[in-house]
Amino acid sequence: MRTRKKYNEQPNPAPNTGEFLVTHIKKKRISKAALSRHLKRNNKTLVTYLRNQTMQTAVLWEICHALKHNFFADMAAQLPDTFSSNVIKDNSSNERITMLEHENELLKAKIEALQQVFKRE
Repeated sequence: MRTRKKYNEQPNPAPNTGEFLVTHIKKKRISKAALSRHLKRNNKTLVTYLRNQTMQTAVLWEICHALKHNFFADMAAQLPDTFSSNVIKDNSSNERITMLEHENELLKAKIEALQQVFKRE
């Protein structure tokens, strides 16, 4: 009989990594045999990964590269936004959006002025 894993006894249990993998494999219709060959692991080892609730970071890293999917981001999305991170946020897209919105307002004003000029004629 298996004992309960200590990871599930904590107040905030770790996400089930095996479920993440199984869901992605089913959704993308990925062959487990092909994945195990790509990982250079025995098929039984891959099945063990899929059954486990947790796995080593290095193994998950290899699987991310093999499937070209960021499972770490999937797990990070489950954490509250209030948690800190060392990831540098790209504000350039926000700045560009603000700049384009301003430009859009200016162009609307110019179009309105041109329409008024044509109405007078």
